[in-house]
Amino acid sequence: MDKKIKGYCLTGTKRFHPGEAEAVKENSAIVEMTMPELKEGEILAETLYTALCGSDVSATLSKANFDWIQRPRVIGHETSAKVLKLGPGYKGPLKVGDLFVPVAQLGCRKDDCPGCRSGKWNLCPDKQILGYNNDGAFGQQMVLDGARAIPFIEGLKPEHGAIVEPLSVAVNAIYSKCNIKPGMDVLVTGCGIMGLMAAELARASGARVAITGVEQDRNIRLKAARERGITTIIVSPENPLLKQLEEGVKDTAGRIFGFKGKVDLVMECSGVPPVLAEAIYAVKPEHDICTIATYPDKVLLDSTYITRQSLNIKGVMGSHKENFLVAQKLLVEGIFPADHYINLYDFEHINQAFADSIQAKTTKAVVKMN
Repeated sequence: MDKKIKGYCLTGTKRFHPGEAEAVKENSAIVEMTMPELKEGEILAETLYTALCGSDVSATLSKANFDWIQRPRVIGHETSAKVLKLGPGYKGPLKVGDLFVPVAQLGCRKDDCPGCRSGKWNLCPDKQILGYNNDGAFGQQMVLDGARAIPFIEGLKPEHGAIVEPLSVAVNAIYSKCNIKPGMDVLVTGCGIMGLMAAELARASGARVAITGVEQDRNIRLKAARERGITTIIVSPENPLLKQLEEGVKDTAGRIFGFKGKVDLVMECSGVPPVLAEAIYAVKPEHDICTIATYPDKVLLDSTYITRQSLNIKGVMGSHKENFLVAQKLLVEGIFPADHYINLYDFEHINQAFADSIQAKTTKAVVKMN
């Protein structure tokens, strides 16, 4: 008897606040899937390990900035997979049995698209996002355009392959936007996995790094950062970030972090509008704020202050194939210590993985799909 193919499927649109794990029961279901016939250039793949993205959590909570996703939809885009079958006309490097990671964002590949012409599908206005525009990697099998697939490099573990995609976004930010030099003080706001990845890569680039979180992050996400020697800052309405910086935050060696309450670079990874609005006041004149997060609402910024301080705000949207290759190398070489941050779940416990992620009880949930 053939094994039934299952998937984690978004079904509902009831609004939930961050931390409300009931969203998993209300807005999702485990469904049986049927794989379609392969079209020109497509691949049928078995998903090996799939990681939960903050976007998956936001979509399950039905945040307003994810209303565009059509339901029902099997989500998931951070994954490692194995080729089961190659569709007609596939001309890529993969063969049946090969392992790969898929690029999350597939561009239109038209000659008149500036993003696609430069090889940066993430900047294509008509990009198709795996798991949002079509069924994705929280299915035990998936069909995808073969152009997405990037072969594993030697030494990459399948469970680590599931976090290549988010690490590639941090790679894009650190190496394309941030221009970090040894000795800089870098403040990362938000201690989800994107913030933790940004902090690790900034430190690997020679920066002194601090990362922020709230009280509920103390014993899991910030604890993981502290264990790696990263300075942690717990913020609250009673003890806001700017006040702590002005009074003097001490690093792990007891030295004051920053200079007179200002740092060289802020990397905003929280996705909380007031955090970004506040971040501009933490940066030295003529320095940068790099935003990796997306936001549920428009963010009101003090534009006059930005002008008078000659600040630069740089956005990072996803990543492209070159970033994926760098991310794989960083994992194989141990520059990003994957095992320190990932928490593995079996597929039968996928609802718990989502609940734990919503409640910030895990640094990075990765589901063994088969």
